[in-house]
Amino acid sequence: MTRFTQAVSRHGYVLAAVAMALSTGVFLLGRDQFAKGQWALLYLLVILLVASAAGPGPAVLAAVLAFFAWNFFFLPPYHTLEIRDPKDWLSLAAFLVVGVIVGALAGRMRDREARARAREQETAALNRLSAAVVSQTSTEQMAETCLGEIVDLLRARSAALYIERDGRLTRYRQAPEDAEDDPAVSELAARAFAAGEAAPAAGDGGLYVPVRSPSGVTGVLTVQARLDGRAYSESDARLVASLGNLVGAFLERERLQQEATAAAAAREADNLKSSLLSSVSHELKTPLAALTATVSNLLESDVDWDEESVRDELRSIVGDVARLNNSITSLLELSRLESHAWEPRRELYGLAEIVFAGIDNLPTHLRQRVLVDLPEDDIIIDVDFVQFTRVMQNLLENALLYTDGEVSVGAHGWNEGARLWVEDQGPGIPADEHEAVFEKFFRGRKPEGRRAPSGTGLGLAIAREIVHAHCGTIGVEDVVPQGARFVITLTDGDGPAGDREERA
Repeated sequence: MTRFTQAVSRHGYVLAAVAMALSTGVFLLGRDQFAKGQWALLYLLVILLVASAAGPGPAVLAAVLAFFAWNFFFLPPYHTLEIRDPKDWLSLAAFLVVGVIVGALAGRMRDREARARAREQETAALNRLSAAVVSQTSTEQMAETCLGEIVDLLRARSAALYIERDGRLTRYRQAPEDAEDDPAVSELAARAFAAGEAAPAAGDGGLYVPVRSPSGVTGVLTVQARLDGRAYSESDARLVASLGNLVGAFLERERLQQEATAAAAAREADNLKSSLLSSVSHELKTPLAALTATVSNLLESDVDWDEESVRDELRSIVGDVARLNNSITSLLELSRLESHAWEPRRELYGLAEIVFAGIDNLPTHLRQRVLVDLPEDDIIIDVDFVQFTRVMQNLLENALLYTDGEVSVGAHGWNEGARLWVEDQGPGIPADEHEAVFEKFFRGRKPEGRRAPSGTGLGLAIAREIVHAHCGTIGVEDVVPQGARFVITLTDGDGPAGDREERA
C-alpha cells in the first residue's frame, strides 16, 4: 500500500466531502446545458470513485451529500430543498438508495482487494523470512537477517530479539545497531516473556511478541513504533507473530542440533573409553599376569633354581616390565601431545643419528631385521630429537610386528626438505585403512596364517601427532608385490631442510 493510498484511507470522509464540493462546482458550469436527471449519473460516478479510493463509509457519506447537492443545485426551485415536481421525489429516493448501495458494494470490494493484497504481501514477506531463517547457521546471523527484514518491511524505528539464556532474558540482537537503547523496551519485553503472550506496550506503539517453540517460550521479539507514527494493523501484528514462530522454530532446531552433537560426542567418548579400557586392560594385565606368574615361580620353596634358570626368569621379568612401561608411556605421550603439553624443542640433527637411535631402542633380536639405506651425505633436519626418535621406534615396531622378514629404512633430501620411509614386506594395508591406521586404538586386520598382533594401537597415532607438530605429513603407500611403506615428508621453512647445515 502506497503512502498516498494510506493517506486517503485515513482521511476518507474528508475526501468524500471535498469530492462532492468540487464535482458540484464543476457541474454547476453546465447546469443549463443538461437535463436535471442526467446529473444523477455523474454523481454516481463520483460516488464510485470515492468508494474505490476510501471505502464504503466515505462512499455512503458521498451518496448522502450527492442527494442534497442534486436537490439543492440542480432541481428547481434552485438553492432550496423544496421539490415541486412529485416525480423528483421518486428520482431522489431512487438515487439515494442506488448511491448508498453502489457506494457500499464498491467500497467493500475495495476493502476486500486491499485485504487480499495485504495477505499477499504478508505471505511474500513470510516466504522471504522463512528462507532467511532456514539458510542461516547461527542465531546471530538469523537475528540480523530477520530483524533487518522486519524493520524495512514495517518501516519501524528498530526491532530487537530477546532470548532466554541461563534463566535471564537478554537482548541478543538489535536492528539497526545504532538505534538508541530504551530501558523501557527491555522491561516490557520481560513482562511479555513472563506472561507468555503478546503485549503491545501502552503508549509507545510497539509490538512485543513471545517467541514460542515446542520447549516453551524461549524469547521475545520486539518491534518499535513506525517512523511515520502510524499504528500497526492486525496484519502487521500477525506478520510479527509469524516471524516470532519462525525464530522459535530456528531456536528449537539449534537446541536439538546441540543436543544431538552432545549425544554424539558422549557416544564417541563412551566408545573411546571402551576402546581405551579394552586395550589398556589387555596390554597392562598381560604383562602383569606374566610378572606375577614368574615371581610366584621364583618364590616357590620346593623348586631348586640354578643360576641360569633364575637369569632366564629375570630376563622374562625385565621384558614384561618393559612392555608394561611402553604401554603406559604411549598413553602418557599421546595425552601430552593432544593437550599440546609436549611441544617440540627443535634443533639441527643428522637424520642418520635419529634413525639409529630409534633402532637402538628396539629389542636386540629385532634390530637384526632392520636394513638401513641412507644417502652418504647425511641429511640435516630441524626436529625434536626425542620425539622423532620415538617416531622411528614406533614405525619400526609396527613394521616388524606385521612381517617375519626384513624391514628397510630409507631417505633422501633436497634443498626444500626431506623424505623418510619405513618399508616392510608384510601383507600390506587395505586402501580403506590407509587413514584409519593412524587413529587411536586402531588395529589392522589379522594377517592370514598369523596370530592377531598385540599392541595398544597408539604407536602410529603418536607418530602422526609428532609429525604434524613438526608441520610435516605422514602417509601409507602400497609396495609391489606386497608390503606397506610409511612415508614422512618434511618441508623447508616448516621442518627440516637439506641445506640447513650451512646455517648451523
